[in-house]
Amino acid sequence: MFISAVVCSHSLENYDNLIEAIDSLLKQTHSEREVIVVVDGNKALYEKIGGRFSVNEAVKTVLVENNIGVSGARNAGIRVARGDVIAFMDDDAFADREWMDKLDATYRNYDTIGVGGKILPVWTQGAPDYLPEELYWLAGVTHKGFAEEKIGEVRNAFGPNMSFRREVFDKVGLFNENLGFAERRVFYIQAEEPEFALRVRRETGKGVIYNPEAVVFHRIAPSKLKVRVLLKRAFYQGYSKALMKRLDITADSINTEKSYLRDLLLVYMPRRLRRFYRLAESKKLGFTVVSVMAVGMGFIYGNLKRN
Repeated sequence: MFISAVVCSHSLENYDNLIEAIDSLLKQTHSEREVIVVVDGNKALYEKIGGRFSVNEAVKTVLVENNIGVSGARNAGIRVARGDVIAFMDDDAFADREWMDKLDATYRNYDTIGVGGKILPVWTQGAPDYLPEELYWLAGVTHKGFAEEKIGEVRNAFGPNMSFRREVFDKVGLFNENLGFAERRVFYIQAEEPEFALRVRRETGKGVIYNPEAVVFHRIAPSKLKVRVLLKRAFYQGYSKALMKRLDITADSINTEKSYLRDLLLVYMPRRLRRFYRLAESKKLGFTVVSVMAVGMGFIYGNLKRN
């Protein structure tokens, strides 16, 4: 099975991480592959990457003239991809050497249209003591409670580690460019991945399979772990869920979030409350409460803005 791996980038400041991401894809045990680097609105970065990999036929570099955001950049990569499967990884991530083989095996062994895997953190300056594992999604990492530690179906995978069969895009279209991170729109809207997966399920009747052995490592810089940044992302997560509900793709497009919130309130928070006397636990509990409030405010705002 031929796999096209799409990596999108836009900043020269992340050049070293991008090179590590590309190298990890070129060193895969899976040999039938290509790497597509989509540069979103940065000609200098495009020329630098193109020059570095000019003699490597496995790397294709694509320039999007104007910065359009990650969803649009991914769509640009999809349009030029040749693979039977199109996989996505972030420019500050790197893949386990068997990542593509694990994806390939999952497609071969299960009747699925999409496969996602585990995203493990690489804290560049240590993990913050206030961020609990059940809120790791705020940092772009697989959170505690996302799925069981076995292969199984989930509603959607996440950008740093997701893939779909090519025919899916031919049938249901591309990512909605109004629902993802965008420099020149609302910064933190986070709905393109679940919206696409729900659209795929509606059109094909099939869901996404999660394989925890298909691993990608995500570098988490300190700038992404500032409390105000995490809470802003939490707010826009709630806002995004309001948008999802408004789209009404399925009978209840936010069932996954309802189930997660129930576990958070009834399982994870009570556990931490019982250990509140520990400073680390009290910090995590406090941050969880504030984050849930931020998500709720975003959800309310999203619904009010509709009217």
